Amino acid sequence: MEIIVATNNQGKLLEMQQGIYDSNISLVSYQKYSQIAEKPQEAGQTYFENAYLKAKFYQAKLKQPVLADDGGLELVAFPEILGLKTQRFFKSSDPLDQNQEILALFQNTKTSKKVTLKATLVYLMDESNYLTSEASLVGEIVPPKGTMGYGFDSIIKIPALNKTLAEMTDFERAHYSPRIQALKKILLKIKGD
Repeated sequence: MEIIVATNNQGKLLEMQQGIYDSNISLVSYQKYSQIAEKPQEAGQTYFENAYLKAKFYQAKLKQPVLADDGGLELVAFPEILGLKTQRFFKSSDPLDQNQEILALFQNTKTSKKVTLKATLVYLMDESNYLTSEASLVGEIVPPKGTMGYGFDSIIKIPALNKTLAEMTDFERAHYSPRIQALKKILLKIKGD
């Protein structure tokens, strides 16, 4: 079974494919079918709305079912600046720079470093026929540690393991990743299990 994913981020696609441990399912970028230059408008008020808008955009272009995700970092100490606006908050598109921008928020402050990483997925067959799932992970922001994963993985520590996501094996990281957990849930719905 092939599932078209509304992303051209190869790191995200690889993480998703490895995280499901199912060789019968192939996750491919929409770029396999079309080099769409436009980007969807993510003007929703919730992660679900943004994922739905993204899925709707690519589904309408490709005339095939599409899986889209949205999510963000929610910082207890700074609830107004990230969340739905996570990607728009950053000055740089480089993940290492983005991590430094987050760490800079906590310089010279003793505020809570608690963070919730959220993911919402929408699988859209047509405009009124869709499946959705969501998951979240609570951790804390720490200085970068570890070399695995991508994105924010090196600065999000899971207190129960005393490790950042970037210090975990692929198997461990898949167990904690909200995107992977939401993906596993939605795949069960897609397959009708």
